[in-house]
Amino acid sequence: MFPELQRIFPALCLCGVLFLLQSLPVLCEVCCPVPDLKNGRITTLRKKGLASNCEYFHGDSLWYSCGGRRNVEASCQGDGTWSPETPTCVESCAYPPLIAHGRVIQMPSYFFQPKEVKYECDEGYTLDGEATLSCSSSRWSAPAPQCKALCPKPEIEHGKVFGDKDQFVEYANVTIECTSGYTVVGPQNITCLENRTWYPEVPKCERQFPPGSEKVLGDRKLMPCLPRLEDVRMAREMYKLSLEIERLEREREKARK
Repeated sequence: MFPELQRIFPALCLCGVLFLLQSLPVLCEVCCPVPDLKNGRITTLRKKGLASNCEYFHGDSLWYSCGGRRNVEASCQGDGTWSPETPTCVESCAYPPLIAHGRVIQMPSYFFQPKEVKYECDEGYTLDGEATLSCSSSRWSAPAPQCKALCPKPEIEHGKVFGDKDQFVEYANVTIECTSGYTVVGPQNITCLENRTWYPEVPKCERQFPPGSEKVLGDRKLMPCLPRLEDVRMAREMYKLSLEIERLEREREKARK
């Protein structure tokens, strides 16, 4: 297809009479059609004047706008076409909602409104919901997702956390359990907060001592110094033996009297 050409004949005006100088070379210029932009507005930036049957010449520019949204510039090309092509103004969606701890990325589609958007979360947060939304019939395909915090797995000496995970999502509740011979000091259940911390504070696991074994050999507290449960049992036996010896000595004193 050849571009539409506008023939321009040089002319000479003498005493009010117009004479066409057909002996001179004929000039032809490229002519672009009037863009068909429905439901939009065109602002013209012509470089040359209008001709009888050509409104846009090669090099002319114009601006497309839809519903007050940003303009897109187009120019008349040497092959008689507009670049970029004339867009379509369609009923569009509202601007996609912003989300906390994340961002929205407009995926390239057409001039005035993205057909799809993609959501991403900041480091330390995970996406809960649809990552990609599409615009159809002036509505987004789904509600905007949320970026939820990720709490690191609590590190507890002589203890463990139920759930084989390295990170726990916001509002997750975990239970702490201590290894044999240790007991939980503090809350046994903690919750991951939005600021990526645990509430209440992560508890500790401390050595557990059998009831009644804190005092041996009189009023001395020996148990906190004992490293093993076997030592605790031996200390208790020694305590019982000392009580038996004291009882025998009292009976012997009575017998002497």
